[in-house]
Amino acid sequence: MGLVARALSLSRQRVHYILKHPEPVKIRKVKKMSNEDIVLRRIEEIVKELPVYGYRRVTAVLRARYGIPFNRKKVYRIMKQKGLLMPASHSYKKLFKGVAFAHNVKAERSNSLWGIDMTYIWCGEDAWCYFHGVIDHYDKTLLGYHFSRSCAAIGGVMALANAASERHVDNLELRSDNGCHYGAKVFKEEIRRLGINHTRTMVNTPKGNAVIERFFRSLKEECVWQQKFHNFEEAKEAVDKWVIHYNQKRPHQTLDYVSPKEFYDRGCDRKLLEKVS
Repeated sequence: MGLVARALSLSRQRVHYILKHPEPVKIRKVKKMSNEDIVLRRIEEIVKELPVYGYRRVTAVLRARYGIPFNRKKVYRIMKQKGLLMPASHSYKKLFKGVAFAHNVKAERSNSLWGIDMTYIWCGEDAWCYFHGVIDHYDKTLLGYHFSRSCAAIGGVMALANAASERHVDNLELRSDNGCHYGAKVFKEEIRRLGINHTRTMVNTPKGNAVIERFFRSLKEECVWQQKFHNFEEAKEAVDKWVIHYNQKRPHQTLDYVSPKEFYDRGCDRKLLEKVS
């Protein structure tokens, strides 16, 4: 007893009292996280990493990153309750003021109607990356594109500038959807600089720009979904090669099974092809 007291610098009476009246050990209970808490934590991580994402894109990242089929409505409810939804800073009317709705008219020649849109490609450790593409509705040539880690509107500007460097833009109609990228100030300024007539599809009617949507489907089926990219650089190398293949070698059904480049170089008229066949 005396040895313990000296080691602790306490009196023998104090040590005796402590041994006779020990304090109960408090066991800390660890609260088990619910599934909703886990979803919330992962949503918060994604929102911190990608602050411009709405609940639809957040749901897509959750599914791709964790392989769990999260419900989009559930993600929306959680984000709304926790104040994680993006505020609607602009309305479609303000973004697309002066931009007419497109009519479902097919192009009758090359360089009369182009379509522009953006799609997402999963790039492993670099997460989602963004592909803006510009395509000719008549000869199906992908005229310009920009593939990067950023989803900013400048990607659409660079894709359009790339396309404009390939062909003349006289009396040209450029058709987009109602995405905020194509209502951004920097994109509008590029449209004015090039002297292009910008039109947009009706809300919830993607068929007005179906040519670029079909191109994206082919890109995903024939390139992206055939392999698992570990990072952006790996994805970009594969996508660049496939775009060259698409334009120069890939046979296109609506072009009588010739490539877009061959069709354009021939100056073909699809109506004549149809008569011959």
